[in-house]
Amino acid sequence: MPRPKILCIDDEASPRESLRFILKDRYQVVTADAAQTGLDTLRTQGPFDLVLLDMKLPDRNGLEVLAQIRQDAPAVAVVMVTAMAEPKLAVQAIKLGAADYLTKPFDVDEIRMVVERVLRERTLPQPATGKAPADTPQEMIGASGTMRQVYALIDRIKDADATVLITGATGTGKELVARALHFRSCRRAGPFVPVQCAAIPNELLESELFGHEKGAFTGAIQQRIGMFEAAHGGTLFLDEIGELPLATQSKLLRAIQEREIRRVGSQQTIHISVRLVCATNRDLEAEVKRGTFREDLFYRINVVPVKLPALRERREDIPSLVLHFAQRFAAELKRPAPHFTPQALERFVNYDWPGNVRELEHALERLLITCDAELIDVTHLPPLIATAEPVVAAAGPALEFAAGELDLPKLTAHLERQAIEKALQRSDGVISEAARLLCVTRRILRYKMNQLGVAMPPSELNVQK
Repeated sequence: MPRPKILCIDDEASPRESLRFILKDRYQVVTADAAQTGLDTLRTQGPFDLVLLDMKLPDRNGLEVLAQIRQDAPAVAVVMVTAMAEPKLAVQAIKLGAADYLTKPFDVDEIRMVVERVLRERTLPQPATGKAPADTPQEMIGASGTMRQVYALIDRIKDADATVLITGATGTGKELVARALHFRSCRRAGPFVPVQCAAIPNELLESELFGHEKGAFTGAIQQRIGMFEAAHGGTLFLDEIGELPLATQSKLLRAIQEREIRRVGSQQTIHISVRLVCATNRDLEAEVKRGTFREDLFYRINVVPVKLPALRERREDIPSLVLHFAQRFAAELKRPAPHFTPQALERFVNYDWPGNVRELEHALERLLITCDAELIDVTHLPPLIATAEPVVAAAGPALEFAAGELDLPKLTAHLERQAIEKALQRSDGVISEAARLLCVTRRILRYKMNQLGVAMPPSELNVQK
């Protein structure tokens, strides 16, 4: 089977050759150093499976080239590559049909992961109903730096049996991460069993989790297996684990430690093989200090933490989420998917989304049910979204320039150093968290710190020793 063919269009030799070197082992890579050269190559040396397209080219704007590619070769996936990270550019790129959006400098693992995912999605057959098969996990949407870190972490830990704790505000997609972990793991042939801990009455929790024998209590008219047994060989997802009472927490801790359970009313222990994934929107460390969550259980479930950002912290993903939900609900309503004006998409980007992705999903569902327009403009949007003010970055201290001080490289380095030091301060010196705040990878942050002479935090030095 021939290897997928990729065209890289970038006027800078260094990133162009870097991409070719990174991808050449798995793909056929052809390069072009200008817009017109790239378009000519696409026509004469095709067909191509994917184009990696720089946003700024000497002869044409990258968005213009993207529009031309969508017209000339609509089956080719396009990933935009740029040194700028602006929501407006993401809006335009996604609107014009870009499959993803990457910012320079990029991490080797990240670029491979994005290329692999885009090519995989390009070759997946689409169901006639517009819905994914019932046993296929819903794909996570987003190409921001924070989400690429989440994808990379999922890929690293998917086959490990270590317990995972997913944290994040309500509506950020914690169950999607749990499903992605399961359906990409070596346990994917086994069951995925989700449990909403907050929805089960306290008096029934033990029976729901561990099962019961006939006659174990009033109303137990027959034997019943619990969620742990139902998930044997697969993954058990305990959503909102912070809602569990202390008595149930104690029994859950024993099940995790011993890998065995005992049904209510039985003396027989049952061995279980389950990968446990937990999620919460609470601060469990604070709950431990208050005495409402067991400290030993917290350390048992927090082996691999996965933190999901709020939607307002990854606004560049909002345009692709809007189009994704619009297409999905349009298919359910058996109507063509609407288009959005750039102004309408900008209002979606500007809104703060306190309910996160779930609120955005419900907003799109309501919009498509109540609006039949083929082109959705600001006038069609709900008032809260339509009147959302543009996002303005927090103002920093004014820069005063004296004669001879207009040295752009020095000023850029100074601002980068300030941003890194502020992120390290906010993250208490935790490199991974500081990298997340800065929307870069841990490797890139460490490189920048060395380049700019920013001292490593003591905790990081201790780790390295």
